[in-house]
Amino acid sequence: MKKEHENQNGRVNYVWVLAGGYLIYLGGRLLYGLFTEGADSLPLWVAIPAAVVFAAAGAMLLRREWKAYQYAAAHKDDPATWNDELAENAASAESNPPEKRDREEDSL
Repeated sequence: MKKEHENQNGRVNYVWVLAGGYLIYLGGRLLYGLFTEGADSLPLWVAIPAAVVFAAAGAMLLRREWKAYQYAAAHKDDPATWNDELAENAASAESNPPEKRDREEDSL
């Protein structure tokens, strides 16, 4: 069983935020165009499901990034709880500095 914070790294990818907002905008614009321009542009059976899919995908992207933001805000003082491979590599490098590694290699 995975822990909830196991997949969180405390970083928000703002490109995904923009993509989610744009998908929601596209879905809304599609529905708005249907009701203002009429059914001349797309058939209803295509436009309405497409608008729903765009809006749902955008909402999922925004929700994921919002959860990452909340996680980062809650754990900003405790980065040890983040699942961040770069932080783990940096921590191992700090515990084993290059001078110590050189001396270990020389002794071999």
